[in-house]
Amino acid sequence: MFRVASRRPDRWRIAGLLGVIIFLWGWSALPALASGIAALCYHQIVPKATGLFELSVEDFREQLALLKAQGYESITTQQLLDILAGRFQPLKKPVLLTFDDGYRSVYDHAFPIMKEFGFVGVACIYPQFIDSQGGMSWAQLRELAAAGWSIEPHSMTHANLWKAPTVPGARQAFFEREIIRPKQIIEEKLGRPVRVFTWPYGIYTEETEAIARQAGYAGALTVDGGASYPGLDPFRIKRQVVYRTDTREKFLIRLGMGPLEVTDWDPRPGQVLAALATVTCRLPALADYAPGRYVLNAKITGGGLAFGFDPATRRLTATVKGKLKEGQHFIDIYLRDQRTGVTAQHGWLFTIGTPGRAALGSAPAGYPAAP
Repeated sequence: MFRVASRRPDRWRIAGLLGVIIFLWGWSALPALASGIAALCYHQIVPKATGLFELSVEDFREQLALLKAQGYESITTQQLLDILAGRFQPLKKPVLLTFDDGYRSVYDHAFPIMKEFGFVGVACIYPQFIDSQGGMSWAQLRELAAAGWSIEPHSMTHANLWKAPTVPGARQAFFEREIIRPKQIIEEKLGRPVRVFTWPYGIYTEETEAIARQAGYAGALTVDGGASYPGLDPFRIKRQVVYRTDTREKFLIRLGMGPLEVTDWDPRPGQVLAALATVTCRLPALADYAPGRYVLNAKITGGGLAFGFDPATRRLTATVKGKLKEGQHFIDIYLRDQRTGVTAQHGWLFTIGTPGRAALGSAPAGYPAAP
């Protein structure tokens, strides 16, 4: 990961790092925004990384060293839920370190390095993979849990929940297997409560979210962009995916992305609709907006947005340019403070299509499918 950056001439590398330092120094100064909780999404930690979702042991160790040097403290899913609900005073620099799927490499390589730095993580597993070749065992997961890690469901089979059967009975059985059953299995196997669901491929809908709420989950991990903050719906927990190709600077920008409160979304997070012509939302904390002070931007994966912002109502309104293809799309709102150079982000997912239709891709636009 960081070898890409190290090949650049020293003067450019130093300049890039200084820019990141300024970015992070000014992050806490972004006015009218709540404190943010960073969350990183890893997959495999291996001696020699080749895949997009793999990270080498060397690069992973360097990332943790950066976290430690900057004063970050890892938190559990329960601590995160408490922060969002206002039950727990946030640490100065809390970070949620998550590992999707349940690969054996997390136990073999990530776990001992995390212990060295005094960090705990979150293993987001799908039970079908556990005790199989390449996956962790239940005994290893019990060891992680005893060391303070959170163990949370990532569905039963890593199924694309958008591709559920359309026949009512089969559809219900599918969701019971993929959303309800893994919670029961993990609690039975580990004797510890399950708190949050992790959406496979980052795909969720209003229907699947309602099922997760009814199943007793207290929240859900997404791959929506930005940082989480006190008062955020716990089913909107945001994570930044870490890729092998990330440079050091890119990693620090993902880590330091500021939070941006957004409400009154249209389309709503997880909404499924046949087509989309306009996007609207409110930025309730942005009371001091002025074009010379901030740079506001709105983006949509798979298309473009022409937008405007009304400071009086704090409402952003955008027109979609062109026709969006069927499938999952992200909307991201960015706010950059011209004085500090700090950027805050708030993203959410929606789907173009018909509920239950199974002819769509397995990953949202802008987020490659993990193995």
